[in-house]
Amino acid sequence: DPAEDREDGGSSSQRDELRSPWSSLPSVYIHADDVLKILKAFVRDFDKLREKEGSAKEVLQVRDSSKDGEYWEALAHVIPEPTLKLWDALAVALEEYHEVLAHRAGLLAEAAVLQQQNS
Repeated sequence: DPAEDREDGGSSSQRDELRSPWSSLPSVYIHADDVLKILKAFVRDFDKLREKEGSAKEVLQVRDSSKDGEYWEALAHVIPEPTLKLWDALAVALEEYHEVLAHRAGLLAEAAVLQQQNS
């Protein structure tokens, strides 16, 4: 209201900032009895739309697979050979380290038993 703006001394901009963003949308009133009818119509139209999208997806599934072999062959060589060899060597070294640690754990358990017997 322009009269309120003059009285407030320009504080209407502060009031506008505090308003909900939905307040600028036109209000639509739906009677409670019509809600079910509207929802049923929406679901019916939505199902029709999904049926149309389903046929489009079926068309997309037909594709040219002539270059699949090339793709998978190229993908098999993404990681360079020296890196693969390094990883293999690391795996072997980790297995050996695990064996050493397991042996050490056995020796520690044995030492604990002997220490208990000595005491």
